[in-house]
Amino acid sequence: MRAWWTTAYYELIKYSRMRSVLIILIGLPLLLILLLGSAFDTEMKPAKVALYTADQGEMRASIDSFWNDEAIKPFIKVLKAESEGEVQDFVREGIADYGVFIPADFSKRMLAGETAKWSTYSGRYEEKNIAADTVVNGYMAKVNLRLAAMETLGPELAAAADVADSQAAAGESPIATRNLGAGDSQEFGETSAIQYYSAAYLIMFLLYGGMSGALALLNQRESGTLQRMYAIPGSFRAIVFGIIVGAVMLAALQAVVIVAFTAYVYDVEWGSHFGWITLICLFTTAAGEGLAITIASFARTRKTTQTLFTIIVFSMTFLSGGMMTGIETMIGGADKLTINHWANTSLRAIMSGTDTSAVWSEIGMLGLIAFILSIIAVVRLPKVVSQHA
Repeated sequence: MRAWWTTAYYELIKYSRMRSVLIILIGLPLLLILLLGSAFDTEMKPAKVALYTADQGEMRASIDSFWNDEAIKPFIKVLKAESEGEVQDFVREGIADYGVFIPADFSKRMLAGETAKWSTYSGRYEEKNIAADTVVNGYMAKVNLRLAAMETLGPELAAAADVADSQAAAGESPIATRNLGAGDSQEFGETSAIQYYSAAYLIMFLLYGGMSGALALLNQRESGTLQRMYAIPGSFRAIVFGIIVGAVMLAALQAVVIVAFTAYVYDVEWGSHFGWITLICLFTTAAGEGLAITIASFARTRKTTQTLFTIIVFSMTFLSGGMMTGIETMIGGADKLTINHWANTSLRAIMSGTDTSAVWSEIGMLGLIAFILSIIAVVRLPKVVSQHA
């Protein structure tokens, strides 16, 4: 017990001092997630609107109700300002994407039938300006239509028509959004782009992390370290097992850093079932270790093992849609033959809150793959650690 734990501990210490390994296994996936998640993100972020309302007239209640309406919250985030000058400062300094100042005489001029308008200030981003302009212009058009109805139909009939229109429009969004050239299809399913790539590259680099155990065994065999360990008192199997466990501990550290960093820095929503996510990461690491040891038992050299394993993991990531979304529909179900498919699908289901029975079936298949590869690895392990096997 002590032998394998000591070996595993010093293996982890060794990895922690290898900066190039940590950059590749932890830094690179975080960079890829940021680049691809940002590049393919089609979700509209709310425009931050600096607002100051000087009007205390009859329309103040209607104005406040408009800015607090749930229908505009997906598109508008209101930042309260204390003056028109502060609204302008917020927009100029980039604190707000757009600014609105409602003058003190707005209600009076509007009810008198005179020209009345809000002062608006555009920010740096055109798409934010368009969203805010659409919301503001929609309110102004609605107010003008209501006043015109009062002039034409009288207050009572206009009020009845207004109630009917309000009921018909209840829950409707003031802005309709579409992806040009993509119709209404959801390219990343029920997850966002950054969630999609977070799952894909977490799994891909966990597999690479699993390879480190096989490479460590090959490296120590080629340098003669394993043969010297075989000669010392104690269990040789425990030492070999400790080297493999050290690689598993590295993968655990890798998973914790990637999930925590993406959750708190990139605002990736991983769902609430972190126990399931832990199980998926464990099965993926075990599958990666098993596959790497199996390949190493045939390749026999560190360089050949690394090359073959890299090609296989790269191919599995591609076939499972980790590099190009939608590829699964073009390859006739070949993605289901990869480790990545079952791990990615279960992670995305957890992120989107899918029914637990569907998640468990995918985790079960991943666990079965990990078990089979682990059994094969145990059988083939003597070919990896023995000099003349």
